[in-house]
Amino acid sequence: MAKIIFHINERGTILEYKNITNYKDAAKDFIENEKQFHLGVIPTEQSNPRTRNLSATIAKDTAAGIKMILSADTDIPTVTAKAFETPEFKSLVKDIKRVITERKKVVFSSVGASGRMAIQLDGAWRLFWTSLINKLPTRKEEFVEICECCNSFTTGGDRALVRSVENFEDYMTFGRQQVVEAGVGKGDVLVGLAECGLSASINGSVLEADDRGCTTYYLYCNPKEILCKHLDRVRVVFERPNIIPISIFVGNMALTGSTRMQVTTVELLTAGAAIELACAEWLNENLTADELKVVGVAALKSEEYPKAFQKLLDTLSSGAALEGLTKAVEFETATYKANGLITYLTHDYLLDILTDTTERQPTFTLPPFRKFADTTSAISWAYAKDPLYPGTVAWQHVYRRPIKGLEWTSEDYVRMEAAQAIIDNPPSVGAEEVYEYCVGNEDDPSRYSRKPSNLVCMDINGSANADVLAWYNKYLPSFGGGVVIRMGNIPEGKIAENEIYIPVEIPRTCTELMT
Repeated sequence: MAKIIFHINERGTILEYKNITNYKDAAKDFIENEKQFHLGVIPTEQSNPRTRNLSATIAKDTAAGIKMILSADTDIPTVTAKAFETPEFKSLVKDIKRVITERKKVVFSSVGASGRMAIQLDGAWRLFWTSLINKLPTRKEEFVEICECCNSFTTGGDRALVRSVENFEDYMTFGRQQVVEAGVGKGDVLVGLAECGLSASINGSVLEADDRGCTTYYLYCNPKEILCKHLDRVRVVFERPNIIPISIFVGNMALTGSTRMQVTTVELLTAGAAIELACAEWLNENLTADELKVVGVAALKSEEYPKAFQKLLDTLSSGAALEGLTKAVEFETATYKANGLITYLTHDYLLDILTDTTERQPTFTLPPFRKFADTTSAISWAYAKDPLYPGTVAWQHVYRRPIKGLEWTSEDYVRMEAAQAIIDNPPSVGAEEVYEYCVGNEDDPSRYSRKPSNLVCMDINGSANADVLAWYNKYLPSFGGGVVIRMGNIPEGKIAENEIYIPVEIPRTCTELMT
C-alpha cells in the first residue's frame, strides 16, 4: 500500500513529500527523518496508568470500563481551580469583557478535536446573545452587535467539523493565513487552544495574531519545560513576551494520544468558564435589576466551576447515571458488532454530536462522514441529523454564522510553501463542501441501508420536543430499531417505548457549559 510521507522541518514547514510503498520503509523514514514527531517524552502522548488494561476491563464489565475512562478526568477540577486563580486567567476574563464593551473580536483558534470545540464555543456565545433578544427586545441592536464579537476557526476551515483535513496542521503558514482572513488587529483577542503545540498551524495563528497587535492567549496542556526542550515550533511561541500562556496540564489521556478526551475537556471548561464569567460581569454592569432577573444566572462563581465538574464526574461514575451510560454503550456496541449503523437525532445539540462523531474517524480509523450524493464510499458507522430543519437551514443553526471555507488557490499554496502534492491538487475545503453532507431532516436511505440500523434520539434536559419525536416515530420503522437517550435534568413521563436514562443535575448558565 502506498503511503505519502511529508518531510517537515522543526519550524513546521514541509520541505518535501515522498511516496513510500511499504510500511517497513515508512517506519524507517519516520525513525531517521521525523525526529520532531518522536513524542514519547510528551505526557499527553503517553499511556495513562489509570486506564491500564482498559480493553480487557471493559470487555468483561462495561460499567467498570466506563468508570476507568472517567477516572482519567480526576485531575481536571484541581488543575482548573488552580488555573482560575492565576493572573493570566483573570486577565482573559477581563479581556473578553473588554471585547464586549468595545465591540472588538474574540477569536478561538485550534485544530482537530480542539478546533471543533472552538466552533462550539463560538456557537454557544452566539446562541446566548441572540436568545436574549426575545427576553429583552429593546436591546436587540446591542445584543446583535455583541453576538458578532465572537469568532472561531479550525485548521482546514469549517469543513473540518464534519471531516478531518489531513496535513493542514503541519503548516504555520496556514494558521497565519486564517488569522489574516479573520481580519483581527489591535484591541482584538485571540485564544489559541493547544495540546502540546505539535500542530504548527495553531502556533502560526498565535504568532500572526501577536504580530498584528492582538492580545493573544495560549492554552496548553503539557509541561512547558518539556515542550520547549523538544519542540522548536512551541519554543518560538513561549519566546514571545506578549503571548499570554495559561497552563492546564491534566496528565495523560484515557486513550493514549487521544486528545479528544482530557485535553479537550479541560480546554472547554477553562475557555467556557472564561466566556461565561466575562458575559456575567458585563451583564451585571449594563442591565437593570429587573432585566437581570429575566436573564437568570449567567455564570457560576469562578471557584464553583471545578466543583460543578467534580459533581458531574461523580454522578456519571455511579448510580443511575452509570447504569444508563452502560446501557447506552452496550446498545451501540451491539449495533457495531452486528455490522450495523447508528444515527443520532437532535436539534438543540447537533453541534455537540457532530463534534464527537467526526472525531471518531481519525481516533479509531473509522469511515468518515459520507456526502449525500456519494453512493460508493464506505458508510460512516455513526452520523447525526436535525429532525426539524432541512440541511441548508440545519447548517445555519450549527455554525450560527456564515460558513467559512478555505477558498485557497494553487498560487496561495505556493506562497504558503505547501508541499507540491497540495499545490498540484488543492483539497476541496470551500464553504460549499459543508452543504454536501446531509445533516437535515431529509430522508437518507443510506442510514438504514443495512441492518441493524438504529436511530438514537437524544433528549437532553427535555430537548426532544413533540416535533423531534414526530420525526423519530415516523422514520423508526425504516431504521428497524431505536432508543431515546434521556440525559441531564429529565422531565417526568415516558416519551418513547425504548428509553435509556442518564440523570444528572447540572447548573444552567448562559452558554449551558456544563450541559
